[in-house]
Amino acid sequence: MTIKDFFTTTGMDDHPTKYLFGPYHLIYFLIFILSFFIVFKLVKKMERKKQDRFINISLIAILILKYATEVLFIFEYYTLDQQLSNYAHPFLNINTFFSFQLCGVMNIVLPIVIWFDIKPLKPFVYLTSILGGLAVVFYPVTVLYGQPLQINLPMFRSILVHFFLVLIPLVLINRGDILIKKKDSISLTIGIFSVAAWAMVGNLFIDKTANNMYLMDNPFRIAQIPLLGDIPDGYHVFILAIMVFIGYLIVYNIVRIFQKKA
Repeated sequence: MTIKDFFTTTGMDDHPTKYLFGPYHLIYFLIFILSFFIVFKLVKKMERKKQDRFINISLIAILILKYATEVLFIFEYYTLDQQLSNYAHPFLNINTFFSFQLCGVMNIVLPIVIWFDIKPLKPFVYLTSILGGLAVVFYPVTVLYGQPLQINLPMFRSILVHFFLVLIPLVLINRGDILIKKKDSISLTIGIFSVAAWAMVGNLFIDKTANNMYLMDNPFRIAQIPLLGDIPDGYHVFILAIMVFIGYLIVYNIVRIFQKKA
């Protein structure tokens, strides 16, 4: 692999769901889980100052990788006559600075909430970051596409960032940074509706071809998932709502396990 192969968006629009639930997906899932427990154990054994240093470096890496990828998108937009993917965009574009996807929002909000110690937002941001990270493990369309064994910058960013979105909140929860309670479901509900509203702003007013948070078009049709793929656009949101509820329920129970070990 050359440097040119790494700094490219080639393949991002090529059969993004081809590897879903296949051997590459299983390998990615197992590597993610194994890496998580290894790194978590190592970080847990560190002194608190070293843990803080690791967390800060990880948060900085999230931001650097996010905007480095945006630089790549902008570079390709201005330098290539024919775009390699539909992710390329000009500099004067809201996507350069912000995101309307759930994980993209957490890329920016998680560092802010941790660095400025914004306690009221921590339950929502921590749980949502974990959910967003795990969602990509189970639906890895931003990781497995094109040639999955040929890693490029967008792939590398997605792999590392979503790993940190799961790891960092669980490390902080485990050491007692916050205590997640059932009453946090109120702030969680407000938070998810706020993020969904933000995604709809992007869908309706910024880019009418976008499908932020999969609220406009049924993603199960693209993935060719039986039954779920037959649900008309719009009505699929009810299925997404049920899946999000189940997702938060699973994340909440995962968090409880890590809190008990704190």
